[in-house]
Amino acid sequence: MGSKAQMARFNKGFTLIEVVVALAILGVGLAIIIELFSGGLRLGRTSEEYTKAANYARMKMEEISSQQDIVEGMKEGEFNNEFRWQVNVKKIDILPIEKNPDFKPPVELFQVKVNILWKSGLKERSTSIESYKMNKSGGDEKKS
Repeated sequence: MGSKAQMARFNKGFTLIEVVVALAILGVGLAIIIELFSGGLRLGRTSEEYTKAANYARMKMEEISSQQDIVEGMKEGEFNNEFRWQVNVKKIDILPIEKNPDFKPPVELFQVKVNILWKSGLKERSTSIESYKMNKSGGDEKKS
């Protein structure tokens, strides 16, 4: 009977080593959970920035598309303190390689590329959209 009483006395609680191991496992688990949570917040902020940039790009593209005449070149500007834009307009040659110098096409085709740039933390981020726009050619006017 003495041995049962001794075993009951030793099984009443946790040993110090068991407590230390349990706390170490808990500490590692909490550190991983906190890191995952902060990573999720960081990705959420980055996603919000890209969404804002895409909206700014669409807004700028609509502004350019609504213009009657478009000219080749590059322009820059700012939306606010955080986001800035660059627009690059390039004329695209729509004639085949064997050009006929007497023929003028009735339209001109332009490639329009809108870049949105912003600073996110220590990184410079950017996104862009691209479209094409046609203008009536200058030689298409009525002659009297």
